[in-house]
Amino acid sequence: MNDNVHQGLHGEGFIYALACASGLTTFKMNLDLDGVDWQVAHPGPKGTTRSPKIELQVKSRSQPDQRNGLFQCRLPVNNYNQLAGPGFQIPRFLAYVVVPAEAANYAVCSTDHMLLGTAAYWLSLADEDIKPTGDDDPKSVVVEVPVSNLLTVETLHALLAGNLEGATV
Repeated sequence: MNDNVHQGLHGEGFIYALACASGLTTFKMNLDLDGVDWQVAHPGPKGTTRSPKIELQVKSRSQPDQRNGLFQCRLPVNNYNQLAGPGFQIPRFLAYVVVPAEAANYAVCSTDHMLLGTAAYWLSLADEDIKPTGDDDPKSVVVEVPVSNLLTVETLHALLAGNLEGATV
């Protein structure tokens, strides 16, 4: 398997495993035509919202560029625009998964547990402007993903509740 495909597969599997551990339902898009890899939902009412959902675009990196508590993540403008701005019926997030450099460390198993390497983080671009896509415009953009936006069982539930402030550690 191609190393990039393998890395991406682990990144998506990491998100799936986290959603399962959170007691949430998942839906894998059959084609990535709209920038959504996974939909994650709460099975039934959560507070005043019935069956809340979020959508995730998953990107993975094995050698992340981290500066001052922020991961620097370069996205193609098309991928960025599929997450940016208002108007989505279901909130969308970037899921940035940092994976081990060695594929052998993606999942380390023992009789006590399976440890998935390494961690996932989230970013909302709902308040950002959509980028122009003309021939003379940049083809990629760097977004900064805060290390404090660690995806955990608790923060994933906070995102589903629309509580972005409660989704940081």
